[in-house]
Amino acid sequence: MLNDPKLLSLFELLINQKIATITPVFAPDQDQGARYPVVESHLGAEANYVNQLLNDLYRLGYIERQFHERVFFCPGCNSPDLKYTIFCPKCNSPHLIRIRLLKHKPCNWSGPAEDFYHKDRRICPKCQGELYLLGGDYEDLGNRYRCEECGEITKLPVERWHCRSCNYLYDKEGVKEVVLYNYTLNPKQVTKFQEEKIPRARVCELLKKEGYEVAESVHLTGRSGAEHYLDILATKQTGNSEYRVVVGFLSGEQAVDSEEVIKLYAKAYDIQADETILVASPRLSEEAERFAQQYQMKVYTPETLSKLLVNSGKEG
Repeated sequence: MLNDPKLLSLFELLINQKIATITPVFAPDQDQGARYPVVESHLGAEANYVNQLLNDLYRLGYIERQFHERVFFCPGCNSPDLKYTIFCPKCNSPHLIRIRLLKHKPCNWSGPAEDFYHKDRRICPKCQGELYLLGGDYEDLGNRYRCEECGEITKLPVERWHCRSCNYLYDKEGVKEVVLYNYTLNPKQVTKFQEEKIPRARVCELLKKEGYEVAESVHLTGRSGAEHYLDILATKQTGNSEYRVVVGFLSGEQAVDSEEVIKLYAKAYDIQADETILVASPRLSEEAERFAQQYQMKVYTPETLSKLLVNSGKEG
């Protein structure tokens, strides 16, 4: 999957931060309730395929997922234009006012805080006792809702959603909801893609443009009888003979050393390769460069390979 040039170009967009984040668009007509237009356009793919692809890449650890938003929408017309409403559980009126409820401990009277205020004092409307100390002679019971139609005081009003588009009223659990996610490239994968996956796909693309048959991760026995692992083997028929190109991807912490270059040359020589291409990341050491020149290898870094692909595209 990750050798697909189109897919790898998507990772390039993220790596080069041409798009730092793949952002969703709410789409209730899709199975996942979301679309990712940038990816759809880039890959030329349908929305459901892109959703599944991003889920798979997230599951495999190539990209990271972040919460974007939760969208509630109408099951009738799919509109997200909903209004949260509450109703009196006794008379079903929406005319509710939020109040603060106090309780006078000595007489056990509970009522709205406003009923206790008398000028600058707190007086119990039932026993006329004064309220002095919170937690001592009175309690703050918190917020409640009072119905202005029937006077009912409740802590749990009936919750509903009102769709502004189709004017339908739904119970609290009656609407649909979907969680939308952003996706970004996993930082741990950046180096891997820059140094291995993307350059490999570019080389394959260039060789195919030149008419080569390309095989990756090849095990081939040389004329010495030794079996060799080759990153890429490209072949092209020229008359009765076969032209062989070996491509090796070498990497080092600071630079690729000469020993790795010598090993690649030995492989290419043993399988009678006509040409050897070396992709070094981040670069070759000075000694390794001398050996590469001596062995007449074509040497690229991921950066020079990128420029070569761009120029090749312009010529095409």
